[in-house]
Amino acid sequence: MPLLRRLLRPETKRSRSGMPRLDGRSTSAGVSVSPDRALQVAAVFSSVRLLAETGSMLPTGVYQRSGNTRMPAMEHPLAPLLTYQANPHLPSGELWAQVLGWMLTRGNAGVYIERNNAGREVGLWPVSWPSVESRRVKDTGELVYKITLEDDEWAPIREEGGLVRAENFLHFKSFGVGGTEGLSPIGMARQSIGTGWAATSYIGSFFQRDASPGGTISVPGTLKDEQFERLLRQWNDMHEGFDNSHRIGVMEGGAKWEKTTLSPADAQFLEVYKMTRAEIAGIYGVPPHMIGDVERSTSWGSGIEQMSLGYVIYSLMPWLTRAERTTQRLFGDPSMYLKFNPDALLRGDTTQRYTAYAQARQWGWMSVNDIRAKEDEPPIEGGDEYVVPLNMSPAGQAAPPEQRALPGRQVRAGDSAETPSAEELPSWITRHFEAISAFFADQGDRVLAALGVTPGATAEELVDLVVDNEALTEILFQLALGLTQEVGSATAAALGGTFTASETSAALAASAASTAANVNATTVEKLASTINLADAPADIRKDARAMFDGMTESRARVLAQARVSQTSNFAAHEGAKQGGARTKTWRVWDANPRKTHQRADGQTVGIREDFTVGKRKGRWPHDHRLGVDEIAGCTCRLQFNREDP
Repeated sequence: MPLLRRLLRPETKRSRSGMPRLDGRSTSAGVSVSPDRALQVAAVFSSVRLLAETGSMLPTGVYQRSGNTRMPAMEHPLAPLLTYQANPHLPSGELWAQVLGWMLTRGNAGVYIERNNAGREVGLWPVSWPSVESRRVKDTGELVYKITLEDDEWAPIREEGGLVRAENFLHFKSFGVGGTEGLSPIGMARQSIGTGWAATSYIGSFFQRDASPGGTISVPGTLKDEQFERLLRQWNDMHEGFDNSHRIGVMEGGAKWEKTTLSPADAQFLEVYKMTRAEIAGIYGVPPHMIGDVERSTSWGSGIEQMSLGYVIYSLMPWLTRAERTTQRLFGDPSMYLKFNPDALLRGDTTQRYTAYAQARQWGWMSVNDIRAKEDEPPIEGGDEYVVPLNMSPAGQAAPPEQRALPGRQVRAGDSAETPSAEELPSWITRHFEAISAFFADQGDRVLAALGVTPGATAEELVDLVVDNEALTEILFQLALGLTQEVGSATAAALGGTFTASETSAALAASAASTAANVNATTVEKLASTINLADAPADIRKDARAMFDGMTESRARVLAQARVSQTSNFAAHEGAKQGGARTKTWRVWDANPRKTHQRADGQTVGIREDFTVGKRKGRWPHDHRLGVDEIAGCTCRLQFNREDP
């Protein structure tokens, strides 16, 4: 069937069984080079296998970029497809092995994106490049791909006639000089590969058909038949076989033994074969010694660690970076990206590794649990703390020690307590983020389902504010109740008192309801500005999906941090009141604070009174009464005192 289909199909500009045009297949050695034939050259197969298998074995992760921060985003819907199971029949590691293998041989690789009825990606299906033809729509210049699967291929292609738009197809390209396709390394280097193929074939034929003797016996004059048979029989009886090797040979009648060698032409051809192997390694940029060519000196450094570092940086990473950049288009969000982690290939010996860990721990950029994670060890309690030398500020605290100390006196245990910062409550930030992200994801699914039924619905019709406000209020209230219990109890205990969380329930419920109403109202406004009812239904669903995907990540994270900061300040304040604090002192916790906060630093008021910050009054940092301008980015804390300072 594939042959018949190719005969009946209209002629295209390039052969589907070969490589992209510009490359060609003929060589000076008289060998027609195709990717399949090229892989039978040991140096080509070794180079392709090394790069493809090394890349596919690396751990992968999905991350989000926010300023200088890089946060894991493995809860993203695309993460399982890219890092675990590409489709029901193919693990993600095998997907990347195929993609890299095709890029390394044909210069191009294709992956079809399967979507469900809601437009969400549910599968990634590799398609061999000979089954793909890239085209451009003449009127618009839009790039589309004509996919004609071979009999042994399968992918759930829904598009009529196999014409797939670029949004549903990932095209991975190698280096190119223009056009829609990458250049095939094999096609562009076909002369060297053809020479390698010819050399391999010649050497095989040499050993198969070679009749060259291992040595000759020459005698003066001409031997009779009986003399010839006697001389040959005596020589074989004396020297043939393993047990007779290296025995002394006795020649008579002027006979001489001469050992034969390869002809100069044959010897030179073997040198050509060795040189071609090094050239092929250079084509793929891999160190020759990593594909078995150990005869030549290497300039890749000394020691396994330096050689591995050179291989990762100069050989592997260019291919992985191309794969990462192409995959980023899946997310529809420039802050989201896929990352291959090559650290496993760069691990030095035990002594070097532990020395590096000791420096990282000493200077504060790694915690004990960070180090244990690198060694695949489970975390330990208290292992998330970052430390630095004693002559420097504690990690995470920018203000110098003298600014943080109470003025004029030493504080006895039980005299005071402080509000915790959001950074000291990472588990609560994670809980808030996961719960809020799940709410946004569910809300997005319901909106997309409604769009499938009523494509022309408005944003106000797609979001049920009554139901969503009630659901989000319950989520935020339960989280706030648990956080308040923890922080309030700790603050009260530090002051020698006790804390009853139930007395704060009404305030927590009101705060949760107010936040939920504001969040959902903003969602409706954002949705109304995102979708354009004049667009095609598929485009509307795509825009809505992209909006909610962004909400489940960046917006959920910002909201989680804000809620933890607001609730922890409230909880510490209530815990201090119940614990017996009489006064509270505003403390700046930033080396470069805003002027209004700097003027408030050291201000002490009664525990039930308000601080004056700029032109506003509030009970604690992040009190909503201070206004957005005074809350945003604030790192200030409160010092609660049992006695007047």
